[in-house]
Amino acid sequence: MQFRLPAKQTHPTSGPTLRIIPLGGNGLVTKNMYVYEYGDDIIVVDCGMGFPEESMLGIDMVIPDITYLLERKRKIRAIFITHGHEDHIGALPFLAPQLNVPIYATKLTAGLIRVKLKEREVLNKTKVIVFDPSEVFTLGSFRITAFRVSHSIPDAVGFGITTPAGLAIHTGDYKFDWTPVDGKPTDVAKITALTKDGCLVLLSDSLRSEKPGTTLTELKIQEQFENEMRSAIGRVLITTFSSNISRIQQAINASVKFGRRVGIVGRSMENNMVVARELGYISYPQDLLIPPKDFDRVPPKNTTLIVAGSQGQSGSALTRISRGEHKFISIKPGDLVIFSSDPIPGHQDAVHSVIDNLTRLGAEVRYSDIIDDFHVSGHGSQSELLLMLSLCHPKYLIPISGMYRQMKQLGVLAEHAGMDPKNIFVEDEGTVFEFTQSSARITQKIELNNVMVDGLGVGDIGNVVLRDRKVLSEEGVVVVIVTIKKSTGEMIGEPDIVSRGFVYMKESEGLINEAKAVVRKTLEPVKVVDWHNSRDKIIDQLEKFLYERTERRPMILPVVVEA
Repeated sequence: MQFRLPAKQTHPTSGPTLRIIPLGGNGLVTKNMYVYEYGDDIIVVDCGMGFPEESMLGIDMVIPDITYLLERKRKIRAIFITHGHEDHIGALPFLAPQLNVPIYATKLTAGLIRVKLKEREVLNKTKVIVFDPSEVFTLGSFRITAFRVSHSIPDAVGFGITTPAGLAIHTGDYKFDWTPVDGKPTDVAKITALTKDGCLVLLSDSLRSEKPGTTLTELKIQEQFENEMRSAIGRVLITTFSSNISRIQQAINASVKFGRRVGIVGRSMENNMVVARELGYISYPQDLLIPPKDFDRVPPKNTTLIVAGSQGQSGSALTRISRGEHKFISIKPGDLVIFSSDPIPGHQDAVHSVIDNLTRLGAEVRYSDIIDDFHVSGHGSQSELLLMLSLCHPKYLIPISGMYRQMKQLGVLAEHAGMDPKNIFVEDEGTVFEFTQSSARITQKIELNNVMVDGLGVGDIGNVVLRDRKVLSEEGVVVVIVTIKKSTGEMIGEPDIVSRGFVYMKESEGLINEAKAVVRKTLEPVKVVDWHNSRDKIIDQLEKFLYERTERRPMILPVVVEA
């Protein structure tokens, strides 16, 4: 199947073209960020975070590389956000202050964004504008019209982006749920009205393109929560994404029905609950919530705990509970833990580790590998994706927000539905698409780097640091301490060697003594005048010796002390 347009098909050279550039989200489920550029105007859709790969030791999150935008900062008019999930808003606290443009979001999404900006202490540096889906915005060459979509969080929207080149429909994450928890299904009438005069290009969610049929309605979940609470003999712990407001409301509704009070566990969960209630997106009786210090004072059969950490994140509330390290919660016989989410690709091992630990502590655990009744995807399956294609009838298609195989599968569905395969683009992030009213092409690939966030550091961790961390985690470190006479450069006494994560010092005395001899032999023929040169020699000789003796390559750190 041919997905890329032939090189001979080009746009006319006169006049501006619509450029669309995924800076994240294509070839990945997360880190969604899309650039729309026409002439001297740019708008950005979404600004999400990605989860670190297992090889990214110590990294908290990955965010999009916005070098392209920073080089064109004067052209950027705004950032538009489709919904409040982390993979669509998580990078805003780090990137929005650099871009210094307003952020447009629906009411709940804006509330969740403000929480994140406040946590990072950049709320006063960023302007967040709340809009209603009925509003239409004209910014430079763009006319932006929002339309409601069903997802696993209220207030989700897609955008119709009209330019002189034509209309682009950006769906965001969606499904066609006719009985959503918030009572607001995907606005089919508005999508139809937007596209009645034609749709140049559709950028469509593709995450569940491999799943036939339709995705179940969210309402099924509350029924399952109720079934479990009906028979539970102790506490029920429910974990889901902290931004999954609809799921949290369902857990609360089921708890109220069975006379259970509710504890909210985890900072992200607490913050989002406060915002959602203040804005009217979640409701519960005044006396329902249990303060953390009183968790053990309420009978287990009358307690539900809604816990953050469904992806097994290090340091999350659920992970600490599973390790027996939480201040207020310890697992007891009779506890039931429900995972109301599926593991994000790459997080399966972390989730399974938490499940193992909870099971070892005596909890009964329900999770997707053994029962799939507690999670419904917020993404449309094949029939729904085909419905969106039918509503929009686009000339061109760019699958987004999925792994490469999922993007490709949406292309296959579109071709089977009659779309010209030459008009289907299945491309990774960094691809530059250019469109005119009558043609389209791929012009280049922008080189994008992983921008990693580690604590307070943003972008200061690169491949060299990750490689060092990998070596330290796998091979350990050997520190060589050499004392030299400042006036002559001669070595004083024996070099000292310290091993951490390489060999156990007390049981490797012979190896350590031989290593000291290697260092002494390397330095004794010459005075240490050029320490950098001597350092390189120590590393080179000691690496060879240790590999010959152990077939391991620890990191070697020579240190000089002048006396």
